[in-house]
Amino acid sequence: MVSGRGGELPSYDELAAAVVGLTARLDELSARIGVLEADNTRLVAENEALRAENAELRRRLGLTSKNSSMPSSSEGLDKPPATSTRTRSGRKPGK
Repeated sequence: MVSGRGGELPSYDELAAAVVGLTARLDELSARIGVLEADNTRLVAENEALRAENAELRRRLGLTSKNSSMPSSSEGLDKPPATSTRTRSGRKPGK
């Protein structure tokens, strides 16, 4: 509550001035809320797009020639080592 001078109740003019000041401040804050809501909407949409892009990139990062239609030559130097299906015979080498 607005207090007057010396503990007296505020006059009508003082109250009217306070209302005008508060109304102006309310208008400023309402405009700021509108800007922030628009920013929030834009950022939520951008976040969703980035999450989708991130998921796609992570999916593609996990692809190899073994689990996709890519040729093995596309793996470059990051090829997994070849695994042999031969088993050891138990004989000494060179015999």
